Amino acid sequence: MAGSTVVQILNALMALSYCVGHWEQAPSLSPLTCSTSGLDGSLQAHCSHLNLSTVPQNLPDNLSKLDLSYNNIATITNVSFASYGKIEILLLQWNTVNQIEGKSFESLQALQVLDLSGNNISRLPDALFHNNIHLTILDLSNNRLTEIPNNALGSIRALKNIFLSHNVITNISFSQFSSCEHLSEIDITSNEITHLWQDSFANLRDCSINNLILAYNNLSQLPQELFSHFRHLQYLNLNNTNLLTFDMRTFMGNYTIKQMWINNELLLQDNVLTLFDKNLFTDTPNLTHLYLHTNHLTMISADTYMAPTLVRLDISHNPFTCDCSLAWFRNWLYTTNVDTSPSNETLCAQTSFKQLVNLPLQAFDPDDFCGIDAPLISGLIFGGAILSLLGVLIYRKRWWLNYKIFLLKLCVLGYKQQEEDLEADDYEYQLNIMCHDNDDDWVHGVLRPELEERMPHLQRVAYGDEAFRATMYYIDAVHHVIENSYKTVLLISNHCADDAWFITKVRVALEHVNETGLDKVILVFLEDISDERLPYLVRLFLSRDRPNLLWTEDQDGQNLFWAYLEKCMRTNPQINHALPI
Repeated sequence: MAGSTVVQILNALMALSYCVGHWEQAPSLSPLTCSTSGLDGSLQAHCSHLNLSTVPQNLPDNLSKLDLSYNNIATITNVSFASYGKIEILLLQWNTVNQIEGKSFESLQALQVLDLSGNNISRLPDALFHNNIHLTILDLSNNRLTEIPNNALGSIRALKNIFLSHNVITNISFSQFSSCEHLSEIDITSNEITHLWQDSFANLRDCSINNLILAYNNLSQLPQELFSHFRHLQYLNLNNTNLLTFDMRTFMGNYTIKQMWINNELLLQDNVLTLFDKNLFTDTPNLTHLYLHTNHLTMISADTYMAPTLVRLDISHNPFTCDCSLAWFRNWLYTTNVDTSPSNETLCAQTSFKQLVNLPLQAFDPDDFCGIDAPLISGLIFGGAILSLLGVLIYRKRWWLNYKIFLLKLCVLGYKQQEEDLEADDYEYQLNIMCHDNDDDWVHGVLRPELEERMPHLQRVAYGDEAFRATMYYIDAVHHVIENSYKTVLLISNHCADDAWFITKVRVALEHVNETGLDKVILVFLEDISDERLPYLVRLFLSRDRPNLLWTEDQDGQNLFWAYLEKCMRTNPQINHALPI
């Protein structure tokens, strides 16, 4: 009787609670197990934090929401949800799910939201969601996926938001997203993506993507027209992707972009955005918010296009050089209504006018520092004329002078330096020539005949990709040829400046220099290349005074070219400092 009385009292209290709160509270199933709440038609079961290892089968069959988060469920079987066909929201985040059977969600035809984040999922069965025609939100973040699960996702026609952050995805491919007209948001934050191709998002051209998040991936550079496949893109997040620079055509065709984040809060030396083309944002005329803070920008090129719709520009924590080359930008900031806060955190760097060092950029008044100085200008004009005449004379005789200086250095300095013990004949290849496919004609029409005539002792030369073994993967073949060559010559032209595979060859070659401690790489420029088009690794190589040559049609220049190449081929001197790549 006493027990019955206690039960009656508890029931009375629950009824009172319902009356006060105007909420129908269904009775708890059993102590310390799932509880239910809500009216009929919107019934919810709360089963989180109960250390469950399987899906409970004793719940009402008319549930619209089931919360199984923060439990210990490892396997989802074909019958786990067979009795709950009316579920619209299913929360399974932060369990230990590592196996999902192929028909696990087949009965959930009303499912709209599915949260599988924080589990141990490495793959999804094919056509897992083929029966979930109303699924709009899918969260697969914080799992162990290594690739986009196209086999499972491609059939979800109603999908609007997909979250794939904090996985270990290395390659982006949306090969089976043929029917995705409702897909509006993709979050691929914090994965292991290092490279994107121009067609990485090509299969999403028929989607309605307006929010793309690629933050915290080690991309370093982006191909041209990468985002041109998106017709509705408005929000683009590239935070902490270690971008070094942008090609002016990166955003070509993206007229809809409104907000863009390109921050790098992880300050890694020589690994942050240092410059961008003045026409970079020409194809984003609707841009309203641009975040460039905490990069390594020192200047913004004159006449850089700024969208007339821009209302927010964050350039704080960049080491700008406050001098006359930045005067136009300072004047633009003064006349525009764009919000640049926190403006007091945009300071002039050590390379600025002495009076402005460590002062806010807004303290720089171009009228005070960049006015007309007639005597100085006159002196500069006169000095410039003299230097121009001298320059013309030196230019006309430049190859003759270089050749004589080279011979003089040989007489005075000789070749006293530490060298490699092995000789060219001890290697599989005495010389390795790496170039872009478009430069093959020069290699076989000019370089090869001259090498055979001038250096007949070189009998084992690898020309381009001809020496690559067919049984190897391409990247393995690159490593093999470089590591088994006495010298590697990298032919640099405008063709290869934007070629990802050629840049990979450069990186492998420079890594081999660091590993061996030997100067085994020679750069040969086939033409003049502007500084902004030079790949970062090439500029890094040149900054350490490494061997480099320029091919010219001038006969004296060619004599110098062959003399220097023959000298470089004699030894592999030891280097004093490794390249910071």
